[in-house]
Amino acid sequence: MKKILLIALVAILAVGLLACQAAPAASSAPASEAPASEAPASEAPASAEILKLDIGMYADGADSYYQVMYETLQACADADPTCDWTVDYKVGQNTAPEQLQAVEDFITAGYDAIVVIQNSVDATSECLKKTVDAGIPYFGGGHNFVSASNSKDAAGSCCFNFITAGKYAGEDAVARGVEKVIMIEGQLGQGTASAQAEGFLLAYEEAGKNMGGTTAKEYAELKEGAKMDGTQEIEVVGWASGGWFADPAQKAMTDYITSLGPDGFDGVYAHNDPMMEGVLAAITDAGLNPSDYWLGVCNGREISWDWVKAGTVTMDVNQSAALEGDTIYQQIKGYFLGEDYRKYVHPYLTPYNVDNVNDTALVPFSDVAAYMAGRAAGDFVTDINDPAYTDIAGY
Repeated sequence: MKKILLIALVAILAVGLLACQAAPAASSAPASEAPASEAPASEAPASAEILKLDIGMYADGADSYYQVMYETLQACADADPTCDWTVDYKVGQNTAPEQLQAVEDFITAGYDAIVVIQNSVDATSECLKKTVDAGIPYFGGGHNFVSASNSKDAAGSCCFNFITAGKYAGEDAVARGVEKVIMIEGQLGQGTASAQAEGFLLAYEEAGKNMGGTTAKEYAELKEGAKMDGTQEIEVVGWASGGWFADPAQKAMTDYITSLGPDGFDGVYAHNDPMMEGVLAAITDAGLNPSDYWLGVCNGREISWDWVKAGTVTMDVNQSAALEGDTIYQQIKGYFLGEDYRKYVHPYLTPYNVDNVNDTALVPFSDVAAYMAGRAAGDFVTDINDPAYTDIAGY
């Protein structure tokens, strides 16, 4: 019996010795030498869900401003690893029936979301009815449509506060003693144009300047038809539409220089930079010096930064189209993720003039690549939740 127990004990010790010699092969290797079939934790595939969307975007006209909005919307989505968006861009020829038809086409095609830069508030109201019935979110850009009875049916609205923009220009003109101004509107009677004119004149009204018995709002609405009593301290001596483009603005300005003479005005307020290009061309063609006049704008494209630095143009208001495209991107993403987001918002405006342009941080307007680079670097505010953005009144 003792021999049997001894043999069994020897056998157990031998098996244990063999096990101890074999085990270290798997456990003693450094962590960096993990088997090829097991990826390190830092290289694990991302688990974030991809938001895939097809978006139909309509612009009322062929405007470089609208093009930048579209390109920035797509660029923001492309830069977001959680987004896989395709934005199909369609351009009309400034008619309400085209806006309605475009929205109907987007609905029929089954787009996930629709973005519209409107022709008119009435057309937008009709479009909202159609998108609500189809269960497709509608986002408006570029123009205000809060006056539509069903405006709250929009999933989002993004536009600049054009009264504020005009007011910035008017405040600068008041400070520099401008009394006789030529007004080159985008399109006479268009909401954004009328708002800029009203804001410009409101700055005079709030400064206590005599407006000849009329108010800023009445003057902006009636234009040259406004009745004034001759006591006014500010007068719009010329009121024309430049159609948002340089050539018609140049023609209008040339006609005013001819009819008023070089001393018949001391300032010009053009509602965007392309029209200011036309104004500058008319002034220089007439042999006049642009620096002898107050020249104000609301747009803030990169070309204007150079104008103001050179003293050719007195002031402008940085109103980045790229910032609008980014705002719409954030609204769409917030909607589809079921998050709380600011639905009806004004991006911020930044006025600048010959005295402060070198010390003012400006947002790229039309250079989408520069905008995206600055956005990534945190060079300017882009989050629509920031208090720099303001709510659209009336909602």
